[in-house]
Amino acid sequence: MNRDVDAILPDSDVASEVTLDSSSDVGRSSPTLKSLQAREGSSKQRTRRPFHFQSTISANRAESPVLVDAVPYDNAQEATYSRYKYYQRLRGPTIGDDQALLIPDHVVPSIFFYPYIPGTVPLTGKQSSLITIFAVWNTMMGTSLLSMPWAVEQAGLVAGLSLIVVMAGICFYTAFCILQVYGIYGEKENLADFPDLCMFLLGRAGQWVSVLFSALSLLGASAVYWVLMSNFLYHTVKYVYDLITTTSSVHLLTIDDNSSAFNLFCPDPIDNLSYSSLLNGPLFRNGASTFDKIWNLDLTVPIYMALLLLPLICLKSATFFTKFNALGTVSVFYIMAFVVTKASQWGVHVEFNDTSSPFYVPLLRSNFPALSGMLSLALYLHNCVVSIMKNNRHQESNGRDLSIAYILVALTYLGIGATFYLTFPLEKDCIEDNLLNNFSRSDTLTVIARVFLLFQMMTVFPLLAYILRTQILYAFFNSIYPSFSHVFSLNVALLTICVIFAVFLPQVGTITRFSGALCGLVYVFTLPSILYVVSYRKQNNGHAPAWVYIVHGLIILCGLLNLIAQFIVTN
Repeated sequence: MNRDVDAILPDSDVASEVTLDSSSDVGRSSPTLKSLQAREGSSKQRTRRPFHFQSTISANRAESPVLVDAVPYDNAQEATYSRYKYYQRLRGPTIGDDQALLIPDHVVPSIFFYPYIPGTVPLTGKQSSLITIFAVWNTMMGTSLLSMPWAVEQAGLVAGLSLIVVMAGICFYTAFCILQVYGIYGEKENLADFPDLCMFLLGRAGQWVSVLFSALSLLGASAVYWVLMSNFLYHTVKYVYDLITTTSSVHLLTIDDNSSAFNLFCPDPIDNLSYSSLLNGPLFRNGASTFDKIWNLDLTVPIYMALLLLPLICLKSATFFTKFNALGTVSVFYIMAFVVTKASQWGVHVEFNDTSSPFYVPLLRSNFPALSGMLSLALYLHNCVVSIMKNNRHQESNGRDLSIAYILVALTYLGIGATFYLTFPLEKDCIEDNLLNNFSRSDTLTVIARVFLLFQMMTVFPLLAYILRTQILYAFFNSIYPSFSHVFSLNVALLTICVIFAVFLPQVGTITRFSGALCGLVYVFTLPSILYVVSYRKQNNGHAPAWVYIVHGLIILCGLLNLIAQFIVTN
């Protein structure tokens, strides 16, 4: 059929592309280097081009695997692209900007979710089960690690550890529901990702809901990143300033007030207010030094961060930043090593009976919803689970691999949360929602952590902004880059929101638990359950047993109660 199409349309786009199998008598041989260069020159004139487009294909795929823009070659991608090119020719003359049968360019490439390892070249676009498990674990690991001890303290020891296990189980099940439903309809209906699945089973409203709350989850993550980046930048520069202006090393170690023998802090209660008191800050306080007025965490540093990152997030492509994905993995292992090192120095400080003891550890606290809300975001994989798992070489093992990944994530959260909480040598309610805030600015390991995490987050934030703008711009304009003015305006709006959070609500725990509970209600609890029920009915002639409705109805109810409970948590 391809040969017939090429004969009829010799000058068409179809004729200029490589067919499905260049080694068979159905297809042609691979193009020459000259023709590839000519094609790439002409491709610059195209206004629509998919992320997974392969602009070069080696003459011998088995011997010379190639990478284009760090995206591995895959037979399925070429087949999909060729099919769409054929469909596009079948459109015939169209009126205006009709988008029917055009190649979709809104699917986020799976390369965003796999750590980039310099010097390695995958042989195919499919990954082993080990790499897939690692990618899932790496995607869920992040800033929640810094807040997990605080969240466990809010819930109480037994309630906290139990909630991590229960929430991991629920999140795994709903993510697996998405994979099951996608496995039924994804290839058959040519569905690219989760929003397309919602469109197919739930209609346009389902697709818009999925896109909206996926964007909200990314916005919440961006706000958390901004608060943390501002914090790390402020303390790093302040440490350097103190190092330069302070001659005595002994004085430098004690320059922070209220530090203990372990270089730890128990912050004043006023530091935990819901909103920063700008009028009492150094910018407007009489007697404050010029440096403190120029460099303060309440206002100026978040704005400086915006000026620094705005040019980076306006870049048309974010492929360059994927090369730093491996830093996320390194940062996770550093945090784990940091906590273990500090815990070994402190020893265990626990008291279960004496409520007046500074080391008293309650088993259950009324603020436990703070942990469940945070876990809704910390265990959130549902908007990209299809993109990651469909690149698993062993599709029949998706359920096993996903379950192993969730078990590893739960064990990581359990280990970090419980270890820091049980060994913390001050009052347990002193634990901050960013555990680094409990340490003196001059603590060596803390300085290294802040510098390293700052750089790592500055390379991840452009990816968050890129995925966010891709979803929003494509939803409204059917293009991921309608113009520079569109992208610039959207990025300015994003940074304005982030700066507002960093100035008026610089609390990582509060932002995480509210955004997690809200987006989790839709993406973790509701949409997967509804999709499973609708798919079950569709596969069984409109019928489903009572347990299907009861189980998934209870899951949705848990998500709703989780959101409502966030409003009764006290700081």
